[in-house]
Amino acid sequence: MAKITQIDILRHGLPEGDNCLRGHTDFVLTEQGFEQMKTAIENLKELDCVVSSSLQRCSSFADFIAQKFTINALYSDSWREMDFGDWDGLKRQQLVEQLGDDINHYWHDPWHVCEDGTAPHNGETLEQFDIRIKRAWQDLLTQHKGQKILLVTHSGVMRQLLRLLLEMPRNTTYLHRIHLPYAARMRITVYHDDQQDWPQLQWPPFCD
Repeated sequence: MAKITQIDILRHGLPEGDNCLRGHTDFVLTEQGFEQMKTAIENLKELDCVVSSSLQRCSSFADFIAQKFTINALYSDSWREMDFGDWDGLKRQQLVEQLGDDINHYWHDPWHVCEDGTAPHNGETLEQFDIRIKRAWQDLLTQHKGQKILLVTHSGVMRQLLRLLLEMPRNTTYLHRIHLPYAARMRITVYHDDQQDWPQLQWPPFCD
């Protein structure tokens, strides 16, 4: 029998450490950011589970939602933002001052790796990140098939997931063409039949 899985995906609100490359750096959510997230999901009436990045700018709100709906909250490193290694946590001006043209070269071709296969910042390559998000999504559908889920995560994760679901090419342009403000919310509805999964992207307003 066919099933439908509904996943509302929410970016965290304004955290501390604004205007920097946050990545895995564990900045806390500000009060303003918390209110942004509350507003973004105020019409959400029913949930079976909340899944969240383990970073506290996401997990603190996921804990609030779990208590509000009396549901389980699951925290996973798989839904963390991309790991920028040596660049993680640096302000954008610091990156420009320290790296010069190298930072511009990276943003123009983030799929590029060093000769030894590592990322130029000694963190996660974009391909590794891409694979991580694909596996996390597959695990989510397997574990929560037929449920209504709130996924609390990061803008980079949301862009990469859109790349995978919409089968965007492996280039840099999708990173710059998708703007996801703080507390941005989108919905993916997945129809499961006997042969495959059929994901559909939905934008607000949502009808619950």
